[in-house]
Amino acid sequence: MKKNKLLIICIIIIAALGGSCCYFYLNYHNSRQAFARISSESQQYSQKLSDLQESLMEKDNFINGQKEYIKELTEQLNALEELAMTDSEEASGSEPASLQKKYPDLYARAEYEKRNSEDSNKKMVYLTFDDGPSNLTPEVLDLLDEYDAKATFFVVYKEEKAYTDYLSEIVKRGHTLALHSYSHNYKKIYASVDAFLEDFQKVYDWVYKETGQRPTLFRFPGGSTNGKKAVVDEILKEMERRGFIYYDWNVSSGDGSNLTTTENIIENVTTTVGNHKFPVVLMHDSPGKKATLNALPTVLEYLKDKGYTCSALDETMTPVQYARKGR
Repeated sequence: MKKNKLLIICIIIIAALGGSCCYFYLNYHNSRQAFARISSESQQYSQKLSDLQESLMEKDNFINGQKEYIKELTEQLNALEELAMTDSEEASGSEPASLQKKYPDLYARAEYEKRNSEDSNKKMVYLTFDDGPSNLTPEVLDLLDEYDAKATFFVVYKEEKAYTDYLSEIVKRGHTLALHSYSHNYKKIYASVDAFLEDFQKVYDWVYKETGQRPTLFRFPGGSTNGKKAVVDEILKEMERRGFIYYDWNVSSGDGSNLTTTENIIENVTTTVGNHKFPVVLMHDSPGKKATLNALPTVLEYLKDKGYTCSALDETMTPVQYARKGR
């Protein structure tokens, strides 16, 4: 009898231990599942938080880029208003006649009154790239080729031989090679007509030496509203007397600032290019303008979808110029 009682007690103890083990095992299993679920949800929340922070950062960058774009347009508008207020003012003296004897090889024979592209039935857009060539220029050229687009490159002197070779590549691919500056030093080149011509002669000779081309188009560093009006007016007269044509722009990508994002550039071009019958778009292919390069495929695709033909500027068009009334 004692043995039976002992056996029953042992069975009860074993059953109790087994039940306890099962109970603890189930609790452990459920706890692991709960922990795994919580861990997974935590990771999801962390990812959502990270995505939200990244999105906010992108929005912040976009806003900062647009602020720079608005600042650029405001400065441009202020300069134009200043020009309008001083249109009737007399320029401070004329450059001495001896200037006409200087730089005897610095002459072009451009005549922009031959036709006006605004009369064309085709939807034309003119992409322009300033401050190159650089390491980005070949990629820009390849993208233009991909979309069968032509453009105009307003170049700045570069010492790097590799960059110099891109000048011939621009011409070879059917784009317009134009001049921007040798030094791009505002204070220096806008000091006088003679100072401007000295700088211009250097970049002109550089391009001619490297390509055999004699460019007829140029763009003032910063646009024609830079510098003192009296000096710039005299520069304009002298450059026109020598047969050169300058181009400003009426659509800005806003990529002059390093704060400008790829999204800014796309937004600025696509929302304003349709406001002009003769859109001349300012962009840059200078070092560091990766945002411009990244935006270019989307911009080109947009222009193609809207029926635009991307063409290069030439000397037969009526140019976009800030300082000329009625243009």
